[in-house]
Amino acid sequence: MIKFIKKCGRSKLRFSPKIRSWSTSATFVRRSRSTLELLNILKQYGEWGIGLINKFWVFISGKRSISAQLIWVIFISFIITNIVFSIIPHDINELIRLLIFIGIYIVCFIILTRNIVKNLSQLSNGLMVIARGDLNYRLPISRLDELGAVAQNVNHMAEQLQKQVERERQLESSKMELITNVSHDLRTPLTSIIGYLDLLKKQAFQDENERERYINNAFNKTQQLKKLIDDLFEYTRLSYGDTQMNLQEVDFHSLIEQMASEFEPVAREQGINLIKALSPDPIFMRIDVEKIVRAIDNLLMNALKFSLVPGEIRINLFSQGRVVKLSIENHGNPITKEQEEQLFERFYTMQPSQSEVNLPSGYGLGLSIAKSIVELQGGRIWLEHNEGYYRFNIELNRSVTKEEG
Repeated sequence: MIKFIKKCGRSKLRFSPKIRSWSTSATFVRRSRSTLELLNILKQYGEWGIGLINKFWVFISGKRSISAQLIWVIFISFIITNIVFSIIPHDINELIRLLIFIGIYIVCFIILTRNIVKNLSQLSNGLMVIARGDLNYRLPISRLDELGAVAQNVNHMAEQLQKQVERERQLESSKMELITNVSHDLRTPLTSIIGYLDLLKKQAFQDENERERYINNAFNKTQQLKKLIDDLFEYTRLSYGDTQMNLQEVDFHSLIEQMASEFEPVAREQGINLIKALSPDPIFMRIDVEKIVRAIDNLLMNALKFSLVPGEIRINLFSQGRVVKLSIENHGNPITKEQEEQLFERFYTMQPSQSEVNLPSGYGLGLSIAKSIVELQGGRIWLEHNEGYYRFNIELNRSVTKEEG
């Protein structure tokens, strides 16, 4: 408690022991905090000072700077010269003194810079090896100074050149593979067309019905050939960047609704029920309508070809912020992980089984084209698969495309 005490005519406050204890504790806490702050400040300045000393020591040691090594050459030469001058007679000619200093400097320079000369020779030889085409060669990096940085940059350059050469080699191999696959896929329907036309030319048919069947078969093969050529043309344009995006602002919801309505009777004819789960609100976005329609149509036809009969295809569409997500689901026969990873590769085909829709298999370009179109639009496409359940997902940004971004 606090008490008033009169002493010698003056009033004085006396605190109880408990209050005095509190006051002492508060003072101790304040002093402790001040001490900790002071220690933190000293620690920061200490670390800064140690770092500065380390940097200074690294500089004067010459490990990271050739200029520092040259300064050491001059410094050591000066010291040795003074030692020599203290030994030889003082009345020696000034010219001789100068020659002695120059000689000592040259000797010190040769001794202290022999590693630099050696590394320069290695650098020169390494550049010659790389210039001859051996991009696997790497310069040894044994220094921390400017020569070490040059060696590191040369190695980085060689690595980038090696990657570029490898990309060009893969591109050339890819072109050759494309030509081989195209030649094979063009030859098959073309051979059939020539065969049917030859039969018609020789009138090698029994009746008018057989003649009509030959004509229809030749026409169907011609349509397949035209589709293959169109797909190849579109794929090469998309793959090698020879295409322009014709962006238009459209209601993506209405576009998908229209495509689903057109696709529904085709699916029903094959025993497949089409289910739509579309966002009720309009989704306005800038897209290349023709290309996006082609990509989605390829996904729908792929789902139709590999759906179990009877079965269903489900189209989901919703918007989340500035991202629009479209997914196409169906049930088919399971595939392996290796097959799943190759689905978006060009010319990769799978034959529908007897339990799936009876449609002719394609040429393995549909999913590749869809992937290229979606990525050109600035989006991404991927597959989720689990024991025969397939869901192809497309994710697009409502406003940004690669050409704009």
